[in-house]
Amino acid sequence: MPIRRSALAATVAGGLSLALLAGCRSSTSASGSSPEPSSGSGGGISSAVSKAQSAATSALAEISGGAVGTDDVAAGPVAVGPDGRAASTLTVKNPTDAERDYTVSVLFDDSGGGLEDVVVVTVSKVPAHGESSATAKSNRKLSGTLTAKVSAAVRH
Repeated sequence: MPIRRSALAATVAGGLSLALLAGCRSSTSASGSSPEPSSGSGGGISSAVSKAQSAATSALAEISGGAVGTDDVAAGPVAVGPDGRAASTLTVKNPTDAERDYTVSVLFDDSGGGLEDVVVVTVSKVPAHGESSATAKSNRKLSGTLTAKVSAAVRH
């Protein structure tokens, strides 16, 4: 069932926000304020990850006439390619009676659960009661042990 745009945006943004907060370190910042997401180089969240978070939230919130489809998408293991960018295969299973597109937000976390990158992937023309796959690839070079997690998905 389609959700009104404002309700969908609130649901997706809320889910993405909770997922991003889950990537926060439990220690406080030097100023004693709230926890900060990690960055591969230590310290607070990097500018690149912050921009990726904003872009992901905006991309998902702008979709109208969609439904929450997070449970329809699974992220596979992460491999770092020769270009240094992390990649994870997404598997999308469409449970509906019609072909659908999916817009998916994927978080790349380090082994400690710290957020390293956020990407948005569009998977087009997933067949009715069928399955498609796509690759989520990090925006920048990453290293170490990484996991990919679907933080939000919209079926439209």
